[in-house]
Amino acid sequence: MKISYNWLKDYLDIDLSPEELAEQITNAGLEVEEIITTVQALNNVVVGKILSCEKHPDADKLSICKVSDGEEEFPVICGAPNVAVGQSIPFAKVGARLPVGLKIKKAKIRGVESIGMICSREELALEDHSDGIWALENAPAPGTDFNEVLKEHSDVIFDLFITANRADCFSHIGIAREIAAFVDKAIRLPEVTVKENATKKITEALSVDIEYSAGCPRYAARVIENVSIGESPEWLRERLEAVGLRPINNVVDVTNYVLYELGQPLHAFDYDTIAGSRIIVRSSKAGETFVTLDDKERTLPENTVMICDAEKAVAIGGIMGGQNSEVSSKTTTILLESAYFDPRHIITSSRKLGLMTDASQRFEKGTDYANVIFALDRAAAMIAELAGGDILKGHLDAYPHPIAPVTVELDLSRVNKILGSALEDAEIIELLSRVQLNFDKGRVSVPSYRHDIKLDIDLIEEVARLKNYDNLPTSVYEPLSLEQPVRLREVTFRLLRDALTHVGLQEVFTNSMISEKQLIALEEKEPVKILNPISDDLAFMRQSIYSGLLPVVSYNVNRHQNMIRLFEIGRVFNRSKEELPEQPTRIAIVLSGLRAPQNWTVGEEAVDFYDLKGVLEGFFNEIHLDNIRFILYSESSLYQKHHAAEIFYGNIKVGSCGLFSKETCKRFGINQAVYGAELDYDVIEKSLNRELKYQTIPRFPYIEKDVAFVVDKTMTAEEVMSLIRKYGGRLLTDIEVFDVYEGEKIASGKKSIAFRLRFQSLERTLKDSEVEQVFRKIIKKADQVHGIPIRDQ
Repeated sequence: MKISYNWLKDYLDIDLSPEELAEQITNAGLEVEEIITTVQALNNVVVGKILSCEKHPDADKLSICKVSDGEEEFPVICGAPNVAVGQSIPFAKVGARLPVGLKIKKAKIRGVESIGMICSREELALEDHSDGIWALENAPAPGTDFNEVLKEHSDVIFDLFITANRADCFSHIGIAREIAAFVDKAIRLPEVTVKENATKKITEALSVDIEYSAGCPRYAARVIENVSIGESPEWLRERLEAVGLRPINNVVDVTNYVLYELGQPLHAFDYDTIAGSRIIVRSSKAGETFVTLDDKERTLPENTVMICDAEKAVAIGGIMGGQNSEVSSKTTTILLESAYFDPRHIITSSRKLGLMTDASQRFEKGTDYANVIFALDRAAAMIAELAGGDILKGHLDAYPHPIAPVTVELDLSRVNKILGSALEDAEIIELLSRVQLNFDKGRVSVPSYRHDIKLDIDLIEEVARLKNYDNLPTSVYEPLSLEQPVRLREVTFRLLRDALTHVGLQEVFTNSMISEKQLIALEEKEPVKILNPISDDLAFMRQSIYSGLLPVVSYNVNRHQNMIRLFEIGRVFNRSKEELPEQPTRIAIVLSGLRAPQNWTVGEEAVDFYDLKGVLEGFFNEIHLDNIRFILYSESSLYQKHHAAEIFYGNIKVGSCGLFSKETCKRFGINQAVYGAELDYDVIEKSLNRELKYQTIPRFPYIEKDVAFVVDKTMTAEEVMSLIRKYGGRLLTDIEVFDVYEGEKIASGKKSIAFRLRFQSLERTLKDSEVEQVFRKIIKKADQVHGIPIRDQ
């Protein structure tokens, strides 16, 4: 929102510099984003007078002018269509540098010498576009420094950021009211005198009916006959340009002027286009279309406020007028509208239409419903002054359900409790009165333009703002500790996240809501369907973290990422007999692509099941869960046959892992092998040993023994390791598989598994004889009790 310093002075006696005024505006709670000076200082530019003007002999559009600076006369070539003898103009002498970056030099144009330049407002950076040179009115004597002329046109513009709740500040009067409250001065409202035609009444020329009062509670109008549409005077054009508006004509410019002066949007219709001399305010019909002033046909949302005549729509209420009733150069009679539109209707229609205007931005925030007639009269008086014409006697004011004034209850003692202050009641009442919030018998009457005041806390905020927050006393309170006890689940979550990161995985977060196509169930449970989904792609709650991870794998594979190592921790959802679904927490891991980055020393090696198993073992080792077993199983619709395992901690199932089946990968658009594991977070959390005990590093050497057993092909290494531990006793500290062999010299249906056993004591150096005794016991028990012989060769 742009506010003019000079314009503000019309309503308030300001003895502050622009910088000091900006500080007061900021104190009022309105942020000044930028201070802009409209006029730049000029050098070597003076007031000139055109003594003669002749056509250039070799150019139809150029003129040869003789310009006087009061002492000398200069030949100047000018291409402006409005140049004429006797004009006083801004004359840039040779050597002048104009604000637009142009340096003036002697020049020859079509063989004729030109010394200097006759300037337009555009070349002096006073407007964006000029149609001709600037012909001065009431100009000083030739030779006068043009900076003296510019003093009358100089202004300072404040570019303000105004929050949406302060609709009353979207005008010069609104800002003046705020400043007045802080500098303890009264504002001056413009004096309005409407000179009406004594013989012709408006009721003879127009009627207004509101059929849709929910969207338009109040609609007022005046009619002005015999107007002359033309250019606005210089002072009005300058004011509009200063706040970023383009002057159009004297009637439209007045409506824009009053908009920025009072904050009340107005609209001018060509009265002769209004069929039946009647205005009807109604709601739009389904599928109705309308051509707006910007020459676009728009399909109207239902319940859009429409301004209509007896035959057709002529404007979208509070947003934009129609092309069919636009004021043009041929217009002689004006129908002037001033109305109050319901903010909710305007914001809904404006957003749906994708059409935001100066008017809609104010109406959707809430204009002053009590200011409708004053703004109407102000604009009508200005149009009569600037465009001539006769204002018909009286105005129409359709207001079927007057809006009741707002009052808010306020307990004065509560003000100090909230602010921690010790203000006297009289001071609180006086502060509120500065912004027309008048206190009487426990209630405060709220002005019609303050839509932001609804509760007592809003009034208390006004007191703090008007007192100035810096002037409020600082109260000393006992320090309040905001530290919260750390929950055990949060500690576990961080521990598991860190452990997964340490084994080389990257965390991702995916949506719990998925499409039916993405459903994956590791258990035979019914999925949870969302009753009112945002879209079909978000119609179910996931039953497995895989439902989110596999699309991420697909996304990365399609973008040539060849090393995918991901994990996610989150809830899954299964329907239950209770009102709410089951919501257990799961940990999911996926691996795909290459085992290691490719370089000249390493070829392309894809990850396999053992890479996944190694990651899981590393993870369990990080969290100190040692007794982990992987039990192969073949019945799975999710994993490939013979490439899946269930994971146990002791006898408790922790999760499952494996190579995803080709059908599963195809469903997610993946054309390469993907390995995954999903773990039960809650089981892991309960199994964690939170009181770890540490022991010193053994000082005594260990002894290693190798042994190979011949077992059935169906027997796992884990099963053999279990019996070795059983008979190894406390001296056996570690077991490692270092070879698995099938083939020559091994019977059909059998395989050889070789183990390296480590024996060690924390108390002494072991003797070979006692290690040999335990080693032989393991071999003997394996053969005699379990039928597992050692491999002879």
